[in-house]
Amino acid sequence: MQTASAPSAKTQWPLDAFKEFSAVMVGSIIPNDDRESYIYRSGKLMRNPGPEGRNFVITDLTTLETYGVAPTGCMHDQHAYFRSVPFSLVGPGVTVERAASGQEQETVDGHSCKIEDVIISSRKLLKPLKVRFWEAEDLQGFPVKVQIIRGFGHDPVIRYKNVVLGPQDPTLFIYPHSCEKSPGWGKNSKDALGAKKPATKPPARPPQN
Repeated sequence: MQTASAPSAKTQWPLDAFKEFSAVMVGSIIPNDDRESYIYRSGKLMRNPGPEGRNFVITDLTTLETYGVAPTGCMHDQHAYFRSVPFSLVGPGVTVERAASGQEQETVDGHSCKIEDVIISSRKLLKPLKVRFWEAEDLQGFPVKVQIIRGFGHDPVIRYKNVVLGPQDPTLFIYPHSCEKSPGWGKNSKDALGAKKPATKPPARPPQN
């Protein structure tokens, strides 16, 4: 058993308080997705199973870059893996505002939870994004349920169960730092929520004689 560690001091982004944990993630930002997957976080790195449960994916939550690792090699992508949401929702240029929701308490999967809303704003988003957290009192405030409220279309709900707070096995987060670049590298791309990411500016060519 891993020993539980207290979360860090309260920050504007609630998930910053949980740097070391493992859990079973149920669902994702994809509509009608009810799949379960084991996830792990250690510091700035988050590990998810790869597509269809094959291999594994490491997302750097500070750069929002992803490394897909397989026995045959490694692929480096410029944006966060979709299963790293909501942990990867904040980054450079993003502002966060915490606020109490209209409903203060609710029990989710046997956990008494405080409900909190967080508003995320960014120049990449057409409008501010609301994220609602059900923070379990018996798990030091870890959210066992998260809803991303966009105000249009699908508002995904993600649940977490079998949460274990505490240091993780560091070997789970080892990945090659020299990986093949993903197809479309440097072109305009979108992140997991559909916001456009800026293109990488090509190097300037030397003047022709």
